Amino acid sequence: MRLRWAVVLLAATCCAQVQGPFDASMNFAANLLGPVDTRPDCWGNADVATWTVSFNPPAGFQVRILSVHGDLVSWIATLPGDTSLTPPQSNAGVLLGLQSTDPAASGRCDWCADVVARQPPAGIRVNVQATTMLYIQDSVAGLMPKSRASYDRADVNTLLQSDNKLVVTVASWLNTTGKLIHIEPTFVVTYQFEPVAAAAATSRPRVQISRGAPGGNAAGLR
Repeated sequence: MRLRWAVVLLAATCCAQVQGPFDASMNFAANLLGPVDTRPDCWGNADVATWTVSFNPPAGFQVRILSVHGDLVSWIATLPGDTSLTPPQSNAGVLLGLQSTDPAASGRCDWCADVVARQPPAGIRVNVQATTMLYIQDSVAGLMPKSRASYDRADVNTLLQSDNKLVVTVASWLNTTGKLIHIEPTFVVTYQFEPVAAAAATSRPRVQISRGAPGGNAAGLR
């Protein structure tokens, strides 16, 4: 009987090993203009687009995002047949955010979104239940209608919620060009599947936090 239970335990342990790492490349595109932004201290137009990436781990596993690298390319869209000139002093802000489906802001400080430590101590694995693993901003202007912002985060180490979803958000704001802003984030995500029990044992408790509006602060990606 003891031998039988030992065999069962050994089999369960072997089957519950971390799977991966795996790499996945992704590209998204949006044309953003939106309505006039009536928020205080804002002007021009603002818009946002969101996609949800659903991972499919085996039963009993969760997803840990290990790293992400790529770029955010944006330009002022002049459509076929549009002969109007973009005002030379006009501009627009653009952003990209990658998040889990935890609430977007931080319970430890206002105007914040929790992220993992960028430089963990040598030899120590950081296991933080982060919400925003990437937040990057750039801008385009009438005199500089195209931009490219690159990023390379090798230390994301973020466990997704049990829904195994990664939220991708792009936004434009303070857009005074009068035209669409074309935005394309392209990136490679490295991830692995972990047994739920092991993942839970190495994660810190989440905090209850509030949400904001896209653009303007780190907590307002969604």
